[in-house]
Order: sequence, then C-alpha cells, then structure tokens
Amino acid sequence: MKLQKLIYFAHGWYLALTGRPLISERIQAWQYGPVVPFLYDHFREYGDSAIGFPATESRWTGARPGFYVPLLHNCGPREEAQEAKQVIKKVWDSYKGYTASRLSNATHAPGTPWERVYRDGSRHAVISDDIIKEYFLGLAN
Repeated sequence: MKLQKLIYFAHGWYLALTGRPLISERIQAWQYGPVVPFLYDHFREYGDSAIGFPATESRWTGARPGFYVPLLHNCGPREEAQEAKQVIKKVWDSYKGYTASRLSNATHAPGTPWERVYRDGSRHAVISDDIIKEYFLGLAN
C-alpha cells in the first residue's frame, strides 16, 4: 500500500509541477485509496511485506522473451527524466517516514481526488489526471 501511495503522490506532484503525467497508467479509486492497477497486480503477493525483487517488464530480445528492469533514464528525453528524478526524490524525502496507513489516510481526506471519485460499492473508477493535477496545484499554492 505504501508503494501505491508514494507513486500516487509522485504522479500528482509531477503533474502539478510540469503539467505532464509521470506514469501512463490511469489511477483508480479503490476502497483503500488510489491504486495503480499494474503495480497492484505485479506486487500483490507481497501484501504488507517488503518487496523482494525489482519491477521487471517483458521484452522480446531476438527470438525469445526476456525481462528487464525499466530505468527512468531510458524513458523520454533526458531533461524530463531529470525532472522526474527530482520530483521522485523530493516525494521520497518528504513521505518516506510515513506509514502506509498514514499515507492512505491522507488520500482519503475531504476534497482529495479519491474522495471526489470513490463511491461505496463502486469498483475501480478512474481518477482523471485533471482532477489529480488540480488538487496538487491547490496544495502547491
């Protein structure tokens, strides 16, 4: 859960500061807050334990499939990668000491994008980047 919330905060701050999304996958409003479904699927087996391996993606290399660890400096122009690294580092430095529960509670506060989109019993409503950006711009001001 902590990874989900840290990615959400990094994405929100990056949207607010640059006007561009940090991640391409849509964030969804689940019962316990904002969720990036791919991350959930990839790491759910760990539950609330430490994650014991790097995130990998499959890639065809020649005639056979292989796996690689995606690196930020391989994504997009160099300047954008540097901006992303700076935002991610700042988010990590600011939020690393918080528990998963505390981060989750912060995403549930009145007026947050999750609170605006989530409805009891609804499943996986998308939280638009526009709503996320607007919220984090408000925090910045």
